[in-house]
Amino acid sequence: MNRLVRPLVAGAAVVAVASGGWLAYDSLRPGETHSVHSSYAFDVKDETKVAGFADYVVVATVDRVVEVQERDDTPYTVFEVTVDKSLKGEPVKTLRVVQLGGTLGKDTWRVEGEPLLRPGTTYVLAAKTEQGRETHQLVGGADFPVVDRAAARAGGSGPVAEWQDSVARQRWPEELPKKS
Repeated sequence: MNRLVRPLVAGAAVVAVASGGWLAYDSLRPGETHSVHSSYAFDVKDETKVAGFADYVVVATVDRVVEVQERDDTPYTVFEVTVDKSLKGEPVKTLRVVQLGGTLGKDTWRVEGEPLLRPGTTYVLAAKTEQGRETHQLVGGADFPVVDRAAARAGGSGPVAEWQDSVARQRWPEELPKKS
């Protein structure tokens, strides 16, 4: 029996020392920033195309970060937003929108040129409903304009008017009379 116990104890000691070494290394290492890339099958700088692809185009204020989810080894940040005005999609009071990138542990993943949304800031957001989830993936990245919330509510914001035009242009062919 003593012959069996010694190798087990020695093995357990080796695992404990190795684990302790890893934990010490991980606690001392600085966080790293990683680049991630997003791609679309259309030009996301074309607001009309973005509006056509999106299920929702809204003027919304970011309330908070709900969580950071890991999907396929990449973080996605989930935000809760309060919708001030719906330009496209069913009128809703709140949405949970998901943006590629975020921080997990000490490491941060960023899409170059696409900063994460900031709580307390009002944007025009375009989002596509994620099937099987209660979230909506942001479409278009860095092109979400920051708007003045009071002006947007009053209908006097330039970016809101531009997006309203984009939504209207996206719908326009559907609204033409059908030829017989």
